[in-house]
Amino acid sequence: MQYVIIGNGIAAAGAVEGIRHLDKEGAITVIDGERRGSYSRPLITYYLTGKRKPEQMRYRSERFFQQHRVKVLPEQAVKIDPQAGQVMLRSGQVLGYDRLLLATGASPVIPEILEKNGCDRVKTMYTWQDAEQLDPLIVPGQPAVVMGSGLIGLKTAEALCQRGMQITIIEKQPQVLPRLLSGPSAQLVGEHLQNNGMEILTSREVTGLQEDGQVIELDNGRRIEAQLVIAAVGTKPNISLAVAGGLAADHGIKVDSYLRTSVANIYAAGDVIETVDILSGRPAIMALLPLAHREGFVAGQNMAGGTYSYPGGIFMNSVNLMGMNIMAAGTPSAVGTTWQWRENDQYLEITTEGSCLKHYIALNMSQVAGPLTTIIERQMNFPESFWPEFIRQPDLTSLPRLYWEELREVSG
Repeated sequence: MQYVIIGNGIAAAGAVEGIRHLDKEGAITVIDGERRGSYSRPLITYYLTGKRKPEQMRYRSERFFQQHRVKVLPEQAVKIDPQAGQVMLRSGQVLGYDRLLLATGASPVIPEILEKNGCDRVKTMYTWQDAEQLDPLIVPGQPAVVMGSGLIGLKTAEALCQRGMQITIIEKQPQVLPRLLSGPSAQLVGEHLQNNGMEILTSREVTGLQEDGQVIELDNGRRIEAQLVIAAVGTKPNISLAVAGGLAADHGIKVDSYLRTSVANIYAAGDVIETVDILSGRPAIMALLPLAHREGFVAGQNMAGGTYSYPGGIFMNSVNLMGMNIMAAGTPSAVGTTWQWRENDQYLEITTEGSCLKHYIALNMSQVAGPLTTIIERQMNFPESFWPEFIRQPDLTSLPRLYWEELREVSG
């Protein structure tokens, strides 16, 4: 059996493990378009600050691929031919396959205003190469503008701030982390970032770049000087190979519960696919590291002859910003009863619908975030009277016996 995997990120590593779980002998080839090996993308901002050395960036080592007898090609795939069962590489080489996995990930969205007025001062921060190109441009004491206040934007802002730059964050939505936080929790996070020296401008958009990007113009007429401009307004799945090959795709590549695409011997996993939000039952792009590995593992097993179903996932994220630990899980737009609790620098917000927990946001409360994520993921039902009692003193001792009993059943 000839297995080919396009991409060498988290999903690809999971797929290698899944294939080898069932097939010890088949030939596996990984096409590594970034030519960087398997690395953990969330660590690139720590690399930029010097907190991670190159050898500490690895998600899977070279030895991992050797032990699993995987051939890694530092090449770019430019075309797939499902009818011929072939992948064409930029070098001209053609690879045949019996089973193909598309783990092509995602790419940063570049705002139209930056595409029209591109210059060397405008950068993205999404790959290891991005971090290397950004590093020599950092000048302590100089101003930097970050467009977007999602996770990538804020982690980049944190790294540049720690390197001594003066940071201005521009967000067109009324709050920071608009896809992750509520208004009240975003207010607390914004105040925390401002207390650490960042300027945050919400409900504002960049309308122009002047003087080779050294001056940013906003929609309210303000002009901001910038040594650097970071575009961090979002990402989009890399579906071009799939679409050109005739595979079904919308926002991401469409897959069934076995992670097969519309072509029976081609699978897809990771940030490039549309999977299912198990809380709503609707298709969703879930660009989350734990899910990418799980999807890759399931796809790999099924490529090797397994029949393992992937149910989907829930939205969840965790990030530490300037010492504040932020965690959230569930459906951000959940409708129900919202409960809030705050004490000093700790904050918890939960949204319930009847007896079910649908969403939570936790600031500096990692001790309860894990259990709450489990409750949402397993859709545990508690008496409706539990949640108002829990929010009065939210800690592990407040969790009901039912929670611990279900954990024991699973572990048993």
